[in-house]
Amino acid sequence: MPPHRTLRGVRRGRARPTSLVGGLLAAFVCFALAPLCAAAPTPLPSAVDVLVVGSEPEGIIAAVAAAEEGARTLLVTEAARVGGLFVTGEMNSLDLRTSPTLLQRGLFERWWHRVGRASAFDVREAEAAFEAMLADAGVEVVRGAPSPRVLSEDGRVTGVQVGAWTVHAHQVVDATPEGDLAAAAGAPYTLGFASLGLEARMADTLVFRMTGVDWRRLQQSVRERGPAYAEADAYAAWGHFGGFPAAYEAQEEGVRLRGLNLGRQADGSVLVNALLVYGVDPFDPASRAAGRARAEREAPRIVAYLRALPGLEGATYGGVAETLYVRETRHFRARCTLSVDDVLDNVVTERDVAAGSYPLDVQSLTPADNGFVYGVPEVYGAQLCVALPEGVDDLWIAGKTAGYDPLAASSARVVPFGMALGEAIGVAAAQAARGGVRAHAYADDEALIQSVRTRLRERGAYLPEVRARAPSGPAEHPHFGAYRTLRRRGLALGGYDNDPQLDAAMPARGFLYLLANVGARFWGDAGLGEALVAAFPELPEHLTPEVAGGLVEAAGCALGRCEGWAEVLSGLEPSGVLTRGEAYALAAHLAEWGTRD
Repeated sequence: MPPHRTLRGVRRGRARPTSLVGGLLAAFVCFALAPLCAAAPTPLPSAVDVLVVGSEPEGIIAAVAAAEEGARTLLVTEAARVGGLFVTGEMNSLDLRTSPTLLQRGLFERWWHRVGRASAFDVREAEAAFEAMLADAGVEVVRGAPSPRVLSEDGRVTGVQVGAWTVHAHQVVDATPEGDLAAAAGAPYTLGFASLGLEARMADTLVFRMTGVDWRRLQQSVRERGPAYAEADAYAAWGHFGGFPAAYEAQEEGVRLRGLNLGRQADGSVLVNALLVYGVDPFDPASRAAGRARAEREAPRIVAYLRALPGLEGATYGGVAETLYVRETRHFRARCTLSVDDVLDNVVTERDVAAGSYPLDVQSLTPADNGFVYGVPEVYGAQLCVALPEGVDDLWIAGKTAGYDPLAASSARVVPFGMALGEAIGVAAAQAARGGVRAHAYADDEALIQSVRTRLRERGAYLPEVRARAPSGPAEHPHFGAYRTLRRRGLALGGYDNDPQLDAAMPARGFLYLLANVGARFWGDAGLGEALVAAFPELPEHLTPEVAGGLVEAAGCALGRCEGWAEVLSGLEPSGVLTRGEAYALAAHLAEWGTRD
């Protein structure tokens, strides 16, 4: 690995002269911010074209793209090391689909090539690759910047202040992990699944390290047992491993082990993404520290437990990641929103600047669930407007907090997709700075959008063919529309095979729970479930028309809609067992009334 470099390269081209006054001011600022200036450009700039705040991978790529497009670009980060989740979070397994084609090309592919173009990467190599790309592009970097304070004027973000140092910019990119800059600027957002009527968010994770793993033996055991057990290649392994990891009983409160994601390092050690952490307030440093400490105490015991798996017999505990992986927090309201329907309807438009295809994989929300897979898209696109928060101009969001609904975010949150969108953000920000254009113009100005798409193609990015595609799932089924209605609030699953099993028999108790969730998520009535359970303490195994009618009428009346059900129920056969699709149709009627009201 090359030596750690702290001084970023200057902007390509003619050097900018430094005045005596400017030098004296820089000296004063550096005196006030001595730790910061030890790793910063000299003098500290007072104005740049594009300012990126934060050093997550998506933001690094945005900075590199902007600099390569000719903008003087500054990256300011609180961290001492750049790379965020991939470096200090040590999340080294890539959520990436390469078949039938690699959708994230351009700068992501250039970075991926530097780290070996495999399913997992070495964390130090990843950090070195980010460092090299920043230096090659001429991005100036300021590290250790304590709590940058947002500066705004007339509804637009104009820069940040760090202690005694102020830097202004034509365009600002928020690349903080949780969108802290956008939130401070007043951009509206929701937390976790709140916009779907559920006060929950995906569990956090602390990555830990194992040494002494016999990778060949692990691979051999995986091959012998088949993909239902796990999958493995020369760099990564992933799967349920026969349910053995999930059976682990933790000693610490609020931590849990799930199926394993294992990624090899160049030194032979293995990073483990499997330890879930619940009950953390992501905006409270003390709560985050406490959650990390609980997981750190549990990790050595987990390694001892995992020695029962083939290939891990000699595993030893090697420590934990520097930072906790906070999987989900804010979802900003943007000039447009990428929705679950956009993703699973495989929507690609002439305005898209990035493409994705990762499954809608919602990780565990509570200790009582194992997560939810809503479906797998063929391909979908994202427009620049998802990166433009409402309520504030000249600010872009690069990362998982962009304008995705919570279900769409379960696919779009993966870093390779975010890096592809980050490149588009960097190109657009550079163009906007050069042309004196407001960022929000890129939400709907066709000429500006197409200019970015043209540059992305020239830079090697992949933009899918614009054509109609079939939705993922049984689109011809008569109850597909009802399924989609419920899916929008997270109440219907397609799974990895995009099969919601609409013709399967519906359990009566399951229908009661479905109606309860419709009450909570569409009507805002969290008490409906308790009322239905009290009114129907005994139910048959399967859902009959009579039972379904009684349940849905009782639910409707409890929500103030007693009338209208006779016509809805008249379409049911008088006997037999209702299918899941028929049950969804009844629940969707109730849901749609709640939405209209």
